[in-house]
Amino acid sequence: MIVVDVGDAFRMIAQYDHSLHAGEMGAWLRDEAFSSPDRRTSVLTGVAEHDLAWQGMDKVPMWNDAGRKPYSFLDLPDSWKLAHYHCGVDELEARDPYAGLLASRHYTAFFEHATDSDALAFLARERSRQARIAADLGVEEQDVERDVRIVQFLDKLSLYVCLSDPPSGQNPGAPWLQRPFPELEPALGEPVEVHWVGSGRVGLKPFPFRAAFACDVPVRRVDKRRIAAVGIATAYQEAPVERERVTMSPA
Repeated sequence: MIVVDVGDAFRMIAQYDHSLHAGEMGAWLRDEAFSSPDRRTSVLTGVAEHDLAWQGMDKVPMWNDAGRKPYSFLDLPDSWKLAHYHCGVDELEARDPYAGLLASRHYTAFFEHATDSDALAFLARERSRQARIAADLGVEEQDVERDVRIVQFLDKLSLYVCLSDPPSGQNPGAPWLQRPFPELEPALGEPVEVHWVGSGRVGLKPFPFRAAFACDVPVRRVDKRRIAAVGIATAYQEAPVERERVTMSPA
């Protein structure tokens, strides 16, 4: 779950909806970003479905007593995530092995410096999967790395939108989203600068897409008083889904 405190409410976006938003943006990405035009469909499947694992976790949001807020993807304990991650990649691999490989690589990057036994076991299983799929498909590491960067770029760009306040054009508070995005530098020659240029409009320089476009992000604004009255699960289900339209354009 993506959670932003907006005063009297929490702005909440299901992780899988963010994933689909990333995939929708990816459909506009220029061909030169990909390792091969033949892999474009699989890469975009990997982008759109990279958070498939979160569908079950986000059905019933959980309350963080210590933080006095709903758990988000940033603070949900890793032990709760890992089994879901593995099952999500299993499902994606069954549908599209290359997409599954990219999602697996995307997830293992989060745990490269882990020392926890559960995380180390997850890394071992996923690295075995990655080696098997790469061998089965006969893909080169440099091509996989290029396409993983696409997943990482679009994931980050969607999070930039989801952790901001699009109507006001207010930047996300996360420092790691306030620096130029380096993921597509091998394809574009320089990192991409990303910033709000007005209400509901993000400017990018250089612009990695074929043309300016707009996508909707499904958002629930969950009232804090309602949470106190009925609990986070019911308050979340009761909150109407709003659709925030955000345009990507050259800066």
